[in-house]
Amino acid sequence: MRLATVELLLLFAGGNAQRLANSYGQHLHVDFLDLTQRTLQDCSGQGTTWGPGIGPPPDGCEGTPSGVGGGGGGGSGVGDSVTSTACTVTSGTCSTDGSTNAGAIRSLTYSSTTGKFTGTITTNQCNDKVRTLPTGGSAPGNNAVSCIEQTIPATSLTTQPAAIPTLGRAAMTISGGVNIYSAFEAGFNDCDGDQSANMPCACDGASCAAGMDVGACEAHLHHSCTGTVNTGMFMDTCGGHADPYHIHTDPVCNYETDAGTGHSTLLGVSMDGYGIYGKFETLNQRPCDLDVCHGHVGSVPASSTYSVTTSSVYHYHVSDYDGYPFTWTLGCYGNPSTATTLASCESLYDGCGAGGTTATIHTDENPAGLDVKLWCPCFEVPVFEGCESNDMWDGTAQPGANDGGIG
Repeated sequence: MRLATVELLLLFAGGNAQRLANSYGQHLHVDFLDLTQRTLQDCSGQGTTWGPGIGPPPDGCEGTPSGVGGGGGGGSGVGDSVTSTACTVTSGTCSTDGSTNAGAIRSLTYSSTTGKFTGTITTNQCNDKVRTLPTGGSAPGNNAVSCIEQTIPATSLTTQPAAIPTLGRAAMTISGGVNIYSAFEAGFNDCDGDQSANMPCACDGASCAAGMDVGACEAHLHHSCTGTVNTGMFMDTCGGHADPYHIHTDPVCNYETDAGTGHSTLLGVSMDGYGIYGKFETLNQRPCDLDVCHGHVGSVPASSTYSVTTSSVYHYHVSDYDGYPFTWTLGCYGNPSTATTLASCESLYDGCGAGGTTATIHTDENPAGLDVKLWCPCFEVPVFEGCESNDMWDGTAQPGANDGGIG
């Protein structure tokens, strides 16, 4: 069935819309809600009653147009994106082989003094790398082409540390302008249970609450479901999924190891303008002085492609830590002058405070149950054995530098 036809059916399906979408599961999995509710919901409270650092959006507001901080489809929270016609491909669906994204149109200037990019990125938001599933085979496609121009940095980010959107665009890849999100999902229903929560379902017998990180959710479903988990709804081998396509975990398809320094190459730009690099600080060694935002001050490798020169600047690193709950992209927008502590990060999000909500998951490692905070992206970054420290924070203690190490 063609995607447009299914969307029309969803529009008129009312209370059965989600069940209909579930029947087309892996082709239609998007982290937003049915079209009827999105059309009728009052989303005017964004920035006052919901949004980045405030709380999750009301049901039906996840698909609000353009920008940062809404739900699976983005929102206008941190902002500054507009519709564009400049992309090479401006309509249709995204190919799983990456060919629909001809590369981002970058109009960026880089400062070797501050480490910041300023300007715009124009992208049709399609994946620009070949998408496959960890279990093998092509990842689900049919993501819609949507050309936008994003201003970097977002003008609303005047003070840092600051909250990243709990759902929506927190950053973009530098090569294709692919959306990078937080670790959170908008939730999954039990396919064999109540569908009134207006979320897609991935299996019979278990569900995931909205605001749970993707690692915790998937581990819970694989342990708790009575049937097969639809893995096509979760991360492909590039760390992303859904429509618009976006990355939640380690975006391994988007970076390499610099031959001269061993430092991972530039993979993206955060909405605050700072560069995002892969997991390594030196050859096969992860950094051990990251703050809770996943940033630190240190030397970055030169890139003629992106006009980056070698200098010591604030920048972010992604993580491949295999624990949960966790955040693999950013925990917050960091302060380049002072390492952001766990307490500082948690103060940015209602979900991290005493009034936040928890959910209990059951996994192979925690069959008796593990309570996880929802909508809280703040975690001390694990210190790996043999990690590399830059020690360039002017004497500020590093919140990520815990005693001991992870082998």
